[in-house]
Amino acid sequence: MRIKEIICKSAIGKCGFPGGGLAINSYVGCSHACVYCYARFMKRFTGHTEEWGSFVDARINIAEVLQKQMKSVKPNEQIYIGTVTDPYQPIEGKYKLTRKILEVLVNYNNPVSILTKSSLVLRDLDLLKKMKKVDVNFTIATNNEVWKKLTEPGSSTLDQRLITAKKLSQEKIVVFAMMGPYWPFFTDPEVLFKEFKQAGIKQVFTESLNTIGGNWIGVENILKEKYPKLLLPMKEILFDSKKFLEFYNLEKQKIEKLSKKYHLPTTIYFNRGHAAKK
Repeated sequence: MRIKEIICKSAIGKCGFPGGGLAINSYVGCSHACVYCYARFMKRFTGHTEEWGSFVDARINIAEVLQKQMKSVKPNEQIYIGTVTDPYQPIEGKYKLTRKILEVLVNYNNPVSILTKSSLVLRDLDLLKKMKKVDVNFTIATNNEVWKKLTEPGSSTLDQRLITAKKLSQEKIVVFAMMGPYWPFFTDPEVLFKEFKQAGIKQVFTESLNTIGGNWIGVENILKEKYPKLLLPMKEILFDSKKFLEFYNLEKQKIEKLSKKYHLPTTIYFNRGHAAKK
């Protein structure tokens, strides 16, 4: 892992999520090394030639820059922390840049959403409890720990995320779950919705795999090596428009039933990847 300290000129950028908002990213790159990560496109702008997941740049002055920029941010504008990096990846334990960001934001009324796969977020419970409006969004896309280790090798275990979610919920912190990418063969919505409910999660979001920009290549390599019999079926679902729609329409129906059964509001974005856009 190559770690570099850098000085940033801006701490806030526009967020590309539906609904807009602002984005803050403590780091450039991510040691979680998720093979399907859409954020690998960042390499086009940062000059990194290393393999995604093998480098992290720590934006060591980000809190000071944020303090200055917050003076011109609208009071109710939504802020997302961790849109192209995990703000609580292991390096955060040393640099505490995300904690420093929260120490700035705690003095403002802006709604804040934290996106993570890490149990380290629990360290900052004291600050989260002081914030006016905050939620923590855990990515929990599978109930299969083996698949998780293969596709998200550097991240917290699924149990660690669920335990952390439950602890935050018990402390009155709003917790959401991103059940995405929604994997053919490796996502069991019945199991996950039950876990989400027990963990106190308030809302679920889900999306299909975004296969654009090389995100599929890492998944394909894992399937070739570990699950060769699933390679062709997975590829057909994700890249054949007819099979894509057949599969995800059926899964959408399952999810809608589970949403009612467990009283968990769910937002579905099954419109990613090549097949869905044909």
